[in-house]
Amino acid sequence: MSDDWYESVTAEFEDPGIEMDLFLEIIEDNSGKAANQRRGSLPGRRNIARNFVLGHEMLMDHYFSPQSVYPENLFERRFRMPKRMFLRILEDITAANDYFKLKCNAAGKPGLSGIQKCAAAIRQLAYGTASDATDEYIQIGESTANEAMKEFCRTLLKLYREIFLRPPNQSQKAALEEENASRGFPGMIGSIDCMHWEWKNCPVALKGQYQGKEGKATVVLEAVASYNCRIWYCNFGAAGSCNDINILDNSPLLDEIIHNGMLDLTYEVNGKTRERGYLLGDGIYPDWSCFVKTISHPSNAKEQHFATVQESVRKDVERCFSLLTNTWQITKQPCRLWDLQTMILVMEACIILHNMRIEYNEHEEVVFRPNSNEREPKTFTQYCEIRANIKCATENAALRKDLIDHLWHVRGEQ
Repeated sequence: MSDDWYESVTAEFEDPGIEMDLFLEIIEDNSGKAANQRRGSLPGRRNIARNFVLGHEMLMDHYFSPQSVYPENLFERRFRMPKRMFLRILEDITAANDYFKLKCNAAGKPGLSGIQKCAAAIRQLAYGTASDATDEYIQIGESTANEAMKEFCRTLLKLYREIFLRPPNQSQKAALEEENASRGFPGMIGSIDCMHWEWKNCPVALKGQYQGKEGKATVVLEAVASYNCRIWYCNFGAAGSCNDINILDNSPLLDEIIHNGMLDLTYEVNGKTRERGYLLGDGIYPDWSCFVKTISHPSNAKEQHFATVQESVRKDVERCFSLLTNTWQITKQPCRLWDLQTMILVMEACIILHNMRIEYNEHEEVVFRPNSNEREPKTFTQYCEIRANIKCATENAALRKDLIDHLWHVRGEQ
């Protein structure tokens, strides 16, 4: 609306002698003028004069200066990560992507710094807020904040995918097996399950494909998590109308098991030596040798004890999903993004940050080193043999029987 219209209405409104009918006439006469104002990228638009230097200095004074206003515990609470982790990410991302380097415009005015762009991106991932929610504090516009979040996620995946989004190596599998053996499941690597992320802005043409039993469009995350809530495998992007079996048929899980050796592990259970580990799953998963499911209707005390322990230990993946969505709440709230590829980008970036946070909380020094295990490629004949062995229902029944006897024996010793 024009300044003249605003001043005229304000002046008349401040006059106590004005009558309401006259006031409404003024609004009606000037409403057409307001509707004809040019907007968007057309000539006449006024850009907001944001103080980028002020936003940078406020961030530095509040969190990063030697005498910062807020201590480190509040930094970790608001940014969902330790300060040393944030500084490491900032250093790596700034070196890898020129977008996060401080630049000046043609007039010599400095723009947004890398720390402002990273802070705006992380706040959106952590709180699930709109892109312009940090405008007043960080002094960053809506479109720039949205662009910064996408560039942040894209660069994060480029730098850390091979480090924090991969199957466990041999030493890590040995540690996982040792921990799970103490819980009654030797040879177990983790638990597998699926989680739905509601897609609020799903295009109408795709809504029927992505709409599940809840009546809302969702996208599904399939993940394998261990006892410490670390995610070792993920597959995101399946339509919400699919169930766990349909998702499994279209996921690269078998390739991870066969080619990358995710379950290659030697262990002993009930006096028998086996050379492939397994995952705990719920009742919908098929009777494959890589899955150990509960018993829906146990017929004796041994089966009842096995079902109780299996359902208890399988909650690892449920706790992991809860921790992931509560920490990075953009994955908990209905997604406002418009395309699936950006959703995949955001979800995988949140999983990487989730795994990094676990590493930083468990170790004082975290070494960023990709998995160096080089494996020989399988021939087609070997691939078919391993695949047939994994899908063998007889092997699945034998493994579950050995675990039932093992848990009953452990209970007797205790």
